[in-house]
This record gives sequence, structure tokens and C-alpha cells, in this order.
Amino acid sequence: MNIQKQNNVENSIYGNNNRPMSIKKGNNVNIKWIGVTSALFGALLIANYASEILRQAVVLPGSVAESAVAADCRPDELVEEDLSLKECELMVSNIQIMLASSPSWFRPITICWYIFGLVSALSSLVFGMRFVNSPESAQRPLYVSFVLLVGIDFLIFATTSATGPLLRSIYLWPTLIWFFIHLVLLVAVVSYNSESKREVN
Repeated sequence: MNIQKQNNVENSIYGNNNRPMSIKKGNNVNIKWIGVTSALFGALLIANYASEILRQAVVLPGSVAESAVAADCRPDELVEEDLSLKECELMVSNIQIMLASSPSWFRPITICWYIFGLVSALSSLVFGMRFVNSPESAQRPLYVSFVLLVGIDFLIFATTSATGPLLRSIYLWPTLIWFFIHLVLLVAVVSYNSESKREVN
């Protein structure tokens, strides 16, 4: 009787696989947070890259904004957009800064990087959500997504570093922040894979 009671206690603590249930629950929580965080940052990055692609497509060299023409800030449009005249003039000045600081090669190259980044961010969003319920099947594609995102962040950083100081002040810090976010998530996915293999062995 005492041996049977002892076995029942051990089974309630360790479960069928002779591992503590608290450790299993802790691993499940970690797995869910990796997937949820990946999906969250993937959605934010999709919005960021889509905005940058739209900006590069709209702000074209040779446009009126690039010339020294005064900003056409109509009073009715200012009221509609809830802007002051100074804010309107600063918006035009910001576009002029971007156009004046951008070399001829900067725009097509960055559009390519942002398109590749948009696809990779979409992949991290999809497989991040899948990672919550099925980490074994989603771990490898999620790992590939973060490797690509880290590489794209590095390429955007290197491309922007070759431009003038005004563009560097706009793009370098956000790119550097995204680089470290993706690097941390990549390490989390790799560490989960290592821990799972260690548990199997």
C-alpha cells in the first residue's frame, strides 16, 4: 500500500514522462510567448515596411516638392487636415530633405529591401501564430524568417550608412532597433529548439 501511494504521488508530480509538470507548463508558456511576440512584431513590421514602400513610391525625384517653390498650403485643406501653416511648411521641408539627401541609387535599392522585408515579416506573422499551437512544425520556417529579417535589417543599415547625415538620422536608429528585436527573437527560437532536443535526449 505504501509503495502504491508513493507511486501515485510521483505520477501526480512528474506525470507520465517522469518530468515535473511545472516544467512542462513553464515550457508551454515560453512557447506561447515566443509565438505571440513574433506575430505582434511581424504585424508592426508589415505596417512599417508598407509605409516605407508607399513613401518611396510617392516621393519621387523631380517632383514639385524638390524645387524651391513655396508650399501650397491652402486654408481650407489646413482646416480639413487640422494642420497649422507652419506644420504644412515643415512637412514639405521634410520631403525636400529626403529628396536632396537621397542618391540616385538609394530609392530602388531600398524599395527592394523593403519588399523582401515585407514578405519576411508576413512569414514571421503567419508562423508566429502557428508556433503557439504547433511549435515543432513552425519552428524551422520561423527561424528562416528571422534569419532573413536580420539580414535585411543589416542591408538597410549598410545602405543608409552610405547616404548623407540627414537620411542617416531618419533611418539608422529605427533600423538598428529592429535589428536587435529580430536578433533576440531569433535567439529565442534557436534556444527553444536546443532545449527541446536536450529534453528528448
